[in-house]
Amino acid sequence: MTKHDHILYWKETAEEDWLASQDLFQTKHYLQSLFLAHLTIEKLSKGHWVKDNSSDYPPRIHNILRLWGDTQLAPTADYENTAADLNRFQLEGRYPDYQRAVAQQATESYTRTLLHDTAQLRTWLLSKLP
Repeated sequence: MTKHDHILYWKETAEEDWLASQDLFQTKHYLQSLFLAHLTIEKLSKGHWVKDNSSDYPPRIHNILRLWGDTQLAPTADYENTAADLNRFQLEGRYPDYQRAVAQQATESYTRTLLHDTAQLRTWLLSKLP
Protein backbone atom coordinates (compact mmCIF):
# COMPACT_ATOMS: atom_id res chain seq x y z
CA MET A 1 0.00 0.00 0.00
CA THR A 2 1.15 3.54 -0.74
CA LYS A 3 1.08 6.39 1.77
CA HIS A 4 -1.99 7.69 -0.06
CA ASP A 5 -3.70 4.29 0.38
CA HIS A 6 -3.04 4.39 4.12
CA ILE A 7 -4.49 7.91 4.39
CA LEU A 8 -7.49 6.86 2.31
CA TYR A 9 -8.10 3.95 4.69
CA TRP A 10 -8.25 6.33 7.67
CA LYS A 11 -10.57 8.72 5.80
CA GLU A 12 -12.94 5.98 4.62
CA THR A 13 -13.24 4.26 7.99
CA ALA A 14 -13.70 7.64 9.69
CA GLU A 15 -16.63 8.32 7.36
CA GLU A 16 -18.26 5.01 8.30
CA ASP A 17 -17.89 5.84 11.98
CA TRP A 18 -19.27 9.35 11.46
CA LEU A 19 -22.40 8.02 9.77
CA ALA A 20 -22.87 5.46 12.54
CA SER A 21 -22.45 8.23 15.12
CA GLN A 22 -25.27 10.18 13.49
CA ASP A 23 -27.53 7.11 13.42
CA LEU A 24 -26.84 6.41 17.10
CA PHE A 25 -27.73 9.99 17.99
CA GLN A 26 -31.04 9.66 16.14
CA THR A 27 -31.85 6.52 18.13
CA LYS A 28 -30.95 8.24 21.42
CA HIS A 29 -27.79 6.22 22.07
CA TYR A 30 -25.84 9.30 23.07
CA LEU A 31 -22.84 7.70 24.78
CA GLN A 32 -22.26 5.36 21.84
CA SER A 33 -22.72 8.26 19.43
CA LEU A 34 -19.98 10.22 21.16
CA PHE A 35 -17.69 7.18 21.27
CA LEU A 36 -17.94 6.92 17.48
CA ALA A 37 -17.60 10.68 17.05
CA HIS A 38 -14.33 10.42 18.96
CA LEU A 39 -13.28 7.50 16.77
CA THR A 40 -14.05 9.57 13.67
CA ILE A 41 -11.72 12.37 14.74
CA GLU A 42 -9.11 9.90 16.01
CA LYS A 43 -9.01 8.19 12.60
CA LEU A 44 -8.77 11.47 10.69
CA SER A 45 -5.99 12.49 13.06
CA LYS A 46 -4.20 9.22 12.30
CA GLY A 47 -4.53 10.04 8.61
CA HIS A 48 -2.76 13.32 9.34
CA TRP A 49 -0.14 11.49 11.37
CA VAL A 50 0.57 9.22 8.38
CA LYS A 51 0.70 12.24 6.06
CA ASP A 52 3.20 14.08 8.24
CA ASN A 53 5.48 11.21 9.30
CA SER A 54 7.73 8.77 7.46
CA SER A 55 5.91 5.71 8.81
CA ASP A 56 2.54 4.61 7.43
CA TYR A 57 1.53 3.18 10.80
CA PRO A 58 0.43 5.69 13.44
CA PRO A 59 0.92 4.95 17.13
CA ARG A 60 -1.74 2.82 18.79
CA ILE A 61 -3.01 5.61 20.98
CA HIS A 62 -6.45 7.15 21.20
CA ASN A 63 -5.72 10.62 22.54
CA ILE A 64 -6.44 13.06 19.71
CA LEU A 65 -4.32 15.86 21.13
CA ARG A 66 -1.31 13.56 21.48
CA LEU A 67 -1.71 12.45 17.87
CA TRP A 68 -1.81 16.07 16.75
CA GLY A 69 1.48 16.68 18.56
CA ASP A 70 3.28 14.70 15.87
CA THR A 71 1.61 16.40 12.91
CA GLN A 72 1.81 19.73 11.11
CA LEU A 73 -1.73 20.60 12.21
CA ALA A 74 -2.27 23.99 13.83
CA PRO A 75 -5.70 23.69 15.43
CA THR A 76 -7.57 26.62 16.87
CA ALA A 77 -8.30 26.73 20.57
CA ASP A 78 -11.91 25.77 19.77
CA TYR A 79 -10.75 22.66 17.89
CA GLU A 80 -8.43 21.74 20.75
CA ASN A 81 -11.32 22.11 23.20
CA THR A 82 -13.54 19.91 21.04
CA ALA A 83 -10.80 17.27 20.85
CA ALA A 84 -10.33 17.40 24.63
CA ASP A 85 -14.08 16.96 25.11
CA LEU A 86 -14.12 14.01 22.71
CA ASN A 87 -11.17 12.40 24.47
CA ARG A 88 -13.46 11.74 27.44
CA PHE A 89 -15.40 9.31 25.26
CA GLN A 90 -12.46 7.26 24.01
CA LEU A 91 -11.38 3.77 25.03
CA GLU A 92 -11.87 4.28 28.76
CA GLY A 93 -15.56 4.77 28.03
CA ARG A 94 -15.79 1.02 27.49
CA TYR A 95 -15.18 0.26 31.17
CA PRO A 96 -18.26 0.13 33.42
CA ASP A 97 -17.13 2.48 36.20
CA TYR A 98 -15.95 5.17 33.79
CA GLN A 99 -18.89 4.57 31.46
CA ARG A 100 -21.38 5.41 34.19
CA ALA A 101 -19.63 8.71 34.84
CA VAL A 102 -19.53 9.85 31.22
CA ALA A 103 -23.01 8.49 30.44
CA GLN A 104 -24.45 11.05 32.85
CA GLN A 105 -22.75 13.79 30.84
CA ALA A 106 -23.98 12.45 27.48
CA THR A 107 -27.40 14.06 27.55
CA GLU A 108 -29.24 14.82 24.34
CA SER A 109 -28.37 18.53 24.55
CA TYR A 110 -24.69 17.96 25.35
CA THR A 111 -24.36 15.33 22.63
CA ARG A 112 -26.05 17.54 20.04
CA THR A 113 -23.66 20.41 20.82
CA LEU A 114 -20.55 18.22 20.82
CA LEU A 115 -21.59 16.55 17.55
CA HIS A 116 -22.06 20.01 16.00
CA ASP A 117 -18.56 21.03 17.11
CA THR A 118 -17.20 17.68 15.96
CA ALA A 119 -18.73 18.21 12.51
CA GLN A 120 -16.80 21.47 12.18
CA LEU A 121 -13.58 19.81 13.35
CA ARG A 122 -14.18 16.90 10.96
CA THR A 123 -14.60 19.29 8.02
CA TRP A 124 -11.39 21.11 8.92
CA LEU A 125 -9.40 17.87 9.23
CA LEU A 126 -10.76 16.56 5.94
CA SER A 127 -9.90 19.84 4.17
CA LYS A 128 -6.24 19.33 5.04
CA LEU A 129 -5.94 15.71 3.86
CA PRO A 130 -5.18 14.69 0.28
